[in-house]
Amino acid sequence: MSLCTTLLLSFLVVQTHTFDFQGGLMTFMPVKRHSNGTISVSFHYKESYRGPCAHQLSWGCGSGDCGQTILAGVTDADKDVSDQRLWCQSEGLILRSLPSDEPFTLRDTGCCWVSNLNNAVDWTLVTTVDMGTRSDTHNLNKSPVMTTVPTIRIAQNCFTTFPLLSHDPDGDQVRCRFEQANTCEKNSCLQHPNFTLNETLCTLQMNNTPSIGVHVFKMVVEDYPTQAITLSYSNGDSSVRNPLDLSVNNSNLVPLSQLPLHFAVEIGSPLATCGSGVVRPQFLFPTPVHGDVHYAVLGQPLTLTLRAQATDSLIYDFQLSGPYNMTKNSFQNDSNGIVQVYVTWTPQENDVFQHLPVCFTAETRESQSEMRCIVVIVERDTLLSVDADISCMDSTISMTLPKDRMQGVEASQLHLKDPTCSLYSNETHIMATFSLSSCGTQILDNGDHIMFKNEINSVKETSVITRRNLVKIPFSCSYPKQAYVSANFRNHKSDYVFTETGFGSFSFSFDFYTDNTFQSKIAPTSYPVEVKLLDKIHVGIHGHSSLSNLVLFVDSCKATPDDNPNNALFYDIIKNGCALDETLIISPGNKTEFKFEIQAFKFSGEFEEVYISCSVIMCDATSSQSRCAQGCVSNPISRRKRELLFQTHKHIITQGPLQLQRHTSSISDRSSSANQSLNAGTLVFAGLFVAAVLVLAGVMVYYRRSIKPLDRTYLLSSS
Repeated sequence: MSLCTTLLLSFLVVQTHTFDFQGGLMTFMPVKRHSNGTISVSFHYKESYRGPCAHQLSWGCGSGDCGQTILAGVTDADKDVSDQRLWCQSEGLILRSLPSDEPFTLRDTGCCWVSNLNNAVDWTLVTTVDMGTRSDTHNLNKSPVMTTVPTIRIAQNCFTTFPLLSHDPDGDQVRCRFEQANTCEKNSCLQHPNFTLNETLCTLQMNNTPSIGVHVFKMVVEDYPTQAITLSYSNGDSSVRNPLDLSVNNSNLVPLSQLPLHFAVEIGSPLATCGSGVVRPQFLFPTPVHGDVHYAVLGQPLTLTLRAQATDSLIYDFQLSGPYNMTKNSFQNDSNGIVQVYVTWTPQENDVFQHLPVCFTAETRESQSEMRCIVVIVERDTLLSVDADISCMDSTISMTLPKDRMQGVEASQLHLKDPTCSLYSNETHIMATFSLSSCGTQILDNGDHIMFKNEINSVKETSVITRRNLVKIPFSCSYPKQAYVSANFRNHKSDYVFTETGFGSFSFSFDFYTDNTFQSKIAPTSYPVEVKLLDKIHVGIHGHSSLSNLVLFVDSCKATPDDNPNNALFYDIIKNGCALDETLIISPGNKTEFKFEIQAFKFSGEFEEVYISCSVIMCDATSSQSRCAQGCVSNPISRRKRELLFQTHKHIITQGPLQLQRHTSSISDRSSSANQSLNAGTLVFAGLFVAAVLVLAGVMVYYRRSIKPLDRTYLLSSS
């Protein structure tokens, strides 16, 4: 009897214990194609919980021939060691041997989601794998890589945009979307009326105030080729994969792979202030920037520095979602709420050639910093890194590299962080000059200084083999914040300088003008430029080059509420060379200038500033095949390679901000002023008032005696 009672109690304990599931995901990468036709594929997955980790995922075969599991393991990667126990995330690795390259799916289901506003209970994760050989790379497809920290917390009044990591090792277009009705099981599709998802940028944006509580998001991540390709299979079959085009409702559009991405976002109580660095932690330099790509070498430690500040709160930890053996060390508390930790990781043999995602946040009891995510690419050989000679000017950076230390690498084989920014050379050195706000330069804040960071990278190989070392040379310029802000760093963008093969060095200036003569620029010291609604804004863009046969073309212009031209909130002014704003007036100019005026406006909501970003090109003026010669096009097509002979790449330039003019006087000020003058003038006013009444009475008496009745017949005849 006692044994039965014990078993029953044990059963009840198991049944009543539920795990607070907070999300799961999976990615994969082919390891090797064997001579017998089998393929080894590694699968990485993560599962997140509030409280302790549960290790519930087991991943069975959903459809097709999933092969055999050769190796499987799971371990805790990061957890909250405080008394709050807000998170725990584990990482699992599965190595499978596939008998063929035909598509299949892995699948896992379970219970139970953390208590949430969507009433989500069960979860189903599905991974679709296709090992057909790609016609563009002649290799097997690699899935996108992504991850999130296990617990995401955002104050109700501080939610704007939430970017997810979207990186594909093959350079494919990544798409993030909510699960569709035909893929949800048991009507488990979730509705999110207060959120919108930019599917190509993989960014969540709030469009209404979300309710306080936990919101569950079930997404699917897909990859599409940038041009049509063919997948070939060992049985002789083939299948076409087309680029992603969201403007066309094409139900036959098939991705290269489909991955599950489930996570929860906790919307917390409003904070007294949403300003970063006060209650909400703010990342400081040298913390990696969201979207950064870092390189690691087999067997050599990689160290990342995470540094954050919260002046009115205490940062007690950093959430970290990365490889399972990535560790946090040397937690340091500095002055003024600044905290720093070193993250270290040493790649192992099975990490070689992997693209591994890493996400992190800084944590306080009240709030959480933005989530930043980077990608670490593991190489087998040492990177070629040479000290560059850097010159930091007021508005530009100049960089030179000695050729004799570059081991045969030429300028044409290198680019800056923005791949469209190439380098040039002479007999002894490789060089580049560019503006502080161009070529992918990242602007970082370390408290007292503003950092401008860029890097030199190898051009991506398209050939089957390579005999060149991988190049990665980071460099930066540091400016004292106080001195540089006083020099109008934030408020006025200097000239944009670029260098491209065949065009040499050229630049663009982007300015606001005082009137429609476009003769007088608004001085940098006058930024931000104050305007009233419906005021005329006069904008001028000029291209500068030593070549005389170039023409400037403005392909697009859009407005954003900040200086990020990729902000999900924007307003198109010009698109594909076509004017979209009804108040836009283009003024005539020479071939290297573009001038226009537009009526001032503001973004709806609590946005006080407007920036304007334009996509600009320089072309050979004699060519009829360049983008400049096409002008306004309603249905743009992909640029042909031969057009590159006649035009530069598109470059984004930004200017601003325009700021809605504020009224400095207040009702209380005017009332106070009136009260001060009232006592002094009361008697005078009373006397004048009495006199005015007497005069008015006399006039009215005279008027009544002299005026004749009004003849209204002319009013009737004119009606």
